[in-house]
Order: sequence, then structure tokens, then C-alpha cells
Amino acid sequence: MANLALYRKYRSADFSEVVAQEHVVKTLSNAIAAGKHSHAYLLTGPRGVGKTTVARIIAKQLNGLKKNDLIGDYLDIIEIDGASNRGIDEIRSLREKVRVSPAKLPYKVYIIDEVHMLTKEAFNALLKTLEEPPEHVVFIFATTEVHKLPETIISRTQRFDFKPIPTTAIAKHLRFIANQEKITIDDPALTVIARVSNGGFRDAISLLDQIASAGGKITTETVVEFTGLQDTATIEAIIEARQKADFSLLLELVQKLVDGGIDASLLTQQMLDYIQLSLLGADTTQQSFLLKLASDLHWAQTNLRYSSSPALVLQVALTKNSHQGEAKPMVDSKNPAQPNVVPTDLFKKPNIESKTSSKPPLASKSQALGSDDLLIKSLSVIKHYNNSLYAVLRGSEIEVADDEIIVKCQFSFHKDRISEPRNTNLVEKAFSKVYGQNMHLTTKLDTAKQTAAVSSQEELANSALAIFGGEVVDG
Repeated sequence: MANLALYRKYRSADFSEVVAQEHVVKTLSNAIAAGKHSHAYLLTGPRGVGKTTVARIIAKQLNGLKKNDLIGDYLDIIEIDGASNRGIDEIRSLREKVRVSPAKLPYKVYIIDEVHMLTKEAFNALLKTLEEPPEHVVFIFATTEVHKLPETIISRTQRFDFKPIPTTAIAKHLRFIANQEKITIDDPALTVIARVSNGGFRDAISLLDQIASAGGKITTETVVEFTGLQDTATIEAIIEARQKADFSLLLELVQKLVDGGIDASLLTQQMLDYIQLSLLGADTTQQSFLLKLASDLHWAQTNLRYSSSPALVLQVALTKNSHQGEAKPMVDSKNPAQPNVVPTDLFKKPNIESKTSSKPPLASKSQALGSDDLLIKSLSVIKHYNNSLYAVLRGSEIEVADDEIIVKCQFSFHKDRISEPRNTNLVEKAFSKVYGQNMHLTTKLDTAKQTAAVSSQEELANSALAIFGGEVVDG
């Protein structure tokens, strides 16, 4: 055991050891104890929150195995990586093997991790078996991207949604591991590790393992240095430069940090963390400034993953909507920021021009909403499936007339992206569902806006948009 990574050594072995997923554990344990298990389970949620661990526990519980039994010792429990076994040939082979009775255990259990990676053809091949499986077979699917699964698959499974682990629960579990492994670490340092792990146990335990390998006492400063986190004073300096519209200083601060090796995504998240902690204690003017900044940083966070120049994306985000005198200084050294993931969705309402329809109103539930609400709801559906497309639409002007969606784009590359067949199909389906009728998309280039004069700051933003895609959120 000494050579095992800590996350493997301390992996939960039965339901009693699973932390912070009580809603999942209670239902599963009761059903299995009562002999009322499902023939197929779907475990969804962020990475590192216990999906595969629970899948293995289900397999052991169904087959009456003991806590310390290793599933690798049993041929009837088969683990499959969906990413490397995603084709139709692999699934056809699985279908043939499913018919064979278990060699030793009562049930043959197939655990397919990252099941969303299977091809469309593979899902179709699996569908019939999933619909009418042999009584001796149980499927357990695990995925971080459930929206990529066909509805026909989801509807034939019993679904369990795993939640991100609360920071306090992760820190408590890390303290237990540290005590067991005789790792000397401060409680504040454990809290920082827990926050940086974004709600995932595996990442938190792996980070603790890495830092502990250096030896010595672990403090908050040790974790900050190891992870590349910035101190509160640095975050405050960047935000204050934005607040004063000091572009030169703002760009210089970011570039200096990036040249020093900091990850732009991590820096972006730290600023969002600071904003989250500062919002509640701020006055109305300060909140307005912070919300604008958070919206711009959210734009950066969306586009950083697609960029080969992350520093430029962050610099554009910090300068594109900056206005002098937006708010008085809001830095509060008594409330230092701690790293924490905050899903922030602060976009304002879109630019809408709804034309009067000559058709009679449809008898649908959605008609109780205004046209603005219908459009916002349609865009929310699109965002759920394609955040990048959503960002492009947000930067365009949208009109809805009768059964037509008219999108006027300021840039040709935005028009081209929306006009891609898969994107057009998604837009039409989303609007059709919300508006209760078949909708058709038309994209146009807004030449009036395209030729209008822009400031140097807008030129910087537009240049980055041309490279990375995304939207400009007005200040």
C-alpha cells in the first residue's frame, strides 16, 4: 500500500465511506438491500466526486462481495473506458459477451466510464441490449458530460447526479488522511487545497500527495507557492487598476504574472473568487462595478480554453469595458480572497427587436411569457449545449418575426460560425422548442455597424474576438 497514490489508497470501499453524496448512497443502498436494483445506472457529475468509486461499490454490493474484495479479481465485473472503446465494433463485441452467463458471481456488471465518448453508431448498437438486457447483466455508466448522451440511452437508465463536494467536507477528509499519513499541515492550508480542487476529492487528495512529497511542514504559503496562486495584494492591484481605467498598469501587471509562469485560467478564477467574497459587503456602486468585471472575466474563462494566447484573452477581458470612475476603491484587506470556483452567469439581456406577428397566437404555455423572456429562454437552452455558440449569439442582434429568427452579425466570422449546419440546427431546435412552433434561422451581416468607427479599445477587443470567438458585453 505504501507505493499507492493517496487517492487510490483512500478510495471509499463501501457506501458508508462515501462522503457528501448522501442522496445517492441512501437510494442505492436501500434499493440493493431490498433486491430492487435497476438493470442500468447512469452516474453523472463533475470529475473526482466519486462516480467510478460508487459504480464499483454497486458492483460489489450486487454480488455480495466484502468491503476489502478487489473487483479486479473477478472476471464478471468488467470496467471499460468509453474514450478508448468508443466504436461500434467494441459495442458489438460487448453485446455478444453479454449473453454469456456469469462465470462465478450472481451478476455480470459492466462499468463504462466516460460513456459520452461512444460514437452515435455505438450508442445505437447498445440501445437494444440496454432496453432488454439479460437478467444476469447490470450496466453502470459514468460521465462528466451527460448532455452528450442520447435521450434514448438516458431514458433507459436510473440516473443519479453527483454534486461537487463542499469545501468543508473536503478539508475534513484531507485532515483525516494527513493524520493517517503523518503529514504536518495547517488547517488553513487544507482549506486552500480544498478550494483549489473545485469540489473534487481526487484532485484535492492528489494535490496533498504532491505537496507532501516535498517534506516539511505545509502552510498556506507552501500551497500558494506550489500551485502558482497569487496573494490577495496582487489580485487587489489588478482590480484597482481596472477600476481606475489605468490600462497601461493593468496590461503590465497581467503580463508580468504570465511571464512569471502563472496560468491565465487560474488568475482569472482567483479574481472571480475575490469578487464573490467582496459582493455582499459592497455598496450598490461597488456591486455594479464588480458585476461588470465578473461578466468580462466569465467571457475570458469561456474563451481561454480555445486560445493559444491566453494572456491576450485575459488582457482584452480586463480592458474592453473599463470606464474611469465606475466606483470608489473597494479593496478590503480584512476580507482576503480564497480560491474557490464560482460558476458566474452575469450576462445582461440581449439586444432584441421583436416584430409584430401577423399569425394568431399559438395555444402554448410559453405564450404567458413576453418576447424578451422567450428569447432569453431560447438562448439559455443553446448555452446548455454549446457555450461558444451562445457567446457568439450574445454579441449579435437578434430579431424574431413570425417563424423566423433573424441574427445580424457585426463580423463575418460570427456569421460563418452561426451558419455552420450543426449550429444552425441547434439554434432552430432551441427556438422551436421554446416558441412552440417550427422556427427557421436567417443570418445577415450588419454592414452599418461593421463600417462604423470604433475606439482603439474596441479595436483591441474586436481583434481578439476575431481570433478566439466570444462576445463583447457593453459596459
